[in-house]
Amino acid sequence: MMNIVQACGVVAKSRGDAILVSTMLSMFIFDRIEGADGKARSVPLLGGKAGLVLGLAVAKVKQKLASSGPAGEVATTGRISSVPLMGGAAGLGLGLALAQPQRRVVVMDGDSSLLMELGGLATVAAVAPRNLLHMVVANGTQFTGLGNLKIVTTDFQFAKVARDAGYVHAERIADGAVWAERFPKLLAMDGPVFVELMVEPVPQQTKPGFEQEEMPDRQFDRMGQEALALQAMLAQDMAG
Repeated sequence: MMNIVQACGVVAKSRGDAILVSTMLSMFIFDRIEGADGKARSVPLLGGKAGLVLGLAVAKVKQKLASSGPAGEVATTGRISSVPLMGGAAGLGLGLALAQPQRRVVVMDGDSSLLMELGGLATVAAVAPRNLLHMVVANGTQFTGLGNLKIVTTDFQFAKVARDAGYVHAERIADGAVWAERFPKLLAMDGPVFVELMVEPVPQQTKPGFEQEEMPDRQFDRMGQEALALQAMLAQDMAG
C-alpha cells in the first residue's frame, strides 16, 4: 500500500488548474504539501512509514518557510474542503464540475465519509460529468492518526460499486509508483472516473492519558472562506 503523502502528493504535483475537493485527512496533507499559494512543494513521495514521516517532516518545514499569512491561517488556491460536510465531497465535486464544465474537478474523498453517502456515486454516474475525477482514500479507519477507529466493513469494494453505479471508468491502485504514473492519464480521461487508493493508516497517536485538543473554530469556518476564495478565483479567470 501507499501512504497518505504519496496519495496526496501525486495529486498536488500534477493537478494543474483542476479544482480540488478534499475531506479532513487529505485537507491537512494538502495544506502542508501545497502551502498557502497552492503550489506543490518538493516533497519526497516515498513508501512505507519511514517515507510518511520524512514526507510530512519536509512538507512541514517547507510550509513554514513559504507561509506569508498570519500564524495558524491557511489560505488555499483552487481548493475547497468538505469539512464539516462529512459525506458531501462527491456532491460538492459534482456541483463544481457542472458549474465549471471547462475545468477539471478532482475529489479526494475518504472511505468513512463516502460510506455515509454512497448514494452520491449513483447521482454522479447518472449526471455523468465528463470533467470529474473522484478518488477515495481507502485506509479502513476513521480519525486516522488519532484513535484509528475501524470503518464498518473490512474490504468494501469502492471501485466495483462505482463501476456498477455507472462511472465511465473505475479502478483500484495500491502502489505509489503506479499511482504517480496513472494519475495524469486518469485526469485526462472523459469521466466520471473513479479511483480507489489503498492507503496505509497514519500511525495511531492515542494512548492511555491522551487528551484531544479542542478543534479550532477556523477548521469549521474555512469551508466558507475557501468557497469565497474559489468564487473570486473563477470570476477572475472568466474576466481574463
